[in-house]
Amino acid sequence: MKLNAETRGGNKIAQKLKEIQDRVMAKRRVLVGLPAGSGNYEDGAPIAVIGAVQEFGSADGRVPERSFLRVPIRQNQDNIKKAFRALTGAVARGEITAFQMLDQIGARAAGFCQEAIEAGIQPANADSTIKAKGSSKPLIYHGFLKGKITHVVED
Repeated sequence: MKLNAETRGGNKIAQKLKEIQDRVMAKRRVLVGLPAGSGNYEDGAPIAVIGAVQEFGSADGRVPERSFLRVPIRQNQDNIKKAFRALTGAVARGEITAFQMLDQIGARAAGFCQEAIEAGIQPANADSTIKAKGSSKPLIYHGFLKGKITHVVED
C-alpha cells in the first residue's frame, strides 16, 4: 500500500512559528545558574560567589577556571535548540504556554550543568585540595553547589 500526502501552507506555518518565537524571546528570557539567594555554605560564604569564582577562576589565579555553566550549555547548544524548536510547535498548537516552554528549556539546561559537574570538570583538584576534602572530583564536596544550580524565567 502506498500513501501520498500533500501539505499546503507550509510557508505560513513556518512564518507563524517564527512570529511566536520572536514574541517569546522579546518578552522573556531564561537564566541558568546560581541566582541571588542561593544560600550560604556553613562558613557563611555565599554559594553564588563561590560559584562565580569556580566558573571564572580567582583573581589571584589560585583557583583555576572550571566552567560548570558556560561550557556545558555551549556543548549542549544543539540539544537546547532542538528542544526550543519542538516546544515552539507545542506553543503554536496551544498545548503549552510560552512560559512553560522556557521553563522546560531552563530545566534541561540546568540539568546539563549538573551532569557536567557529576562527570567531572577540568582541571583536576590540586593535591592539597584532595587531601583537605578527601576527594579528587572538582566542584563536589557536599553537593551544595551542584544542588543549587537552577533556572529562572524572567518576563
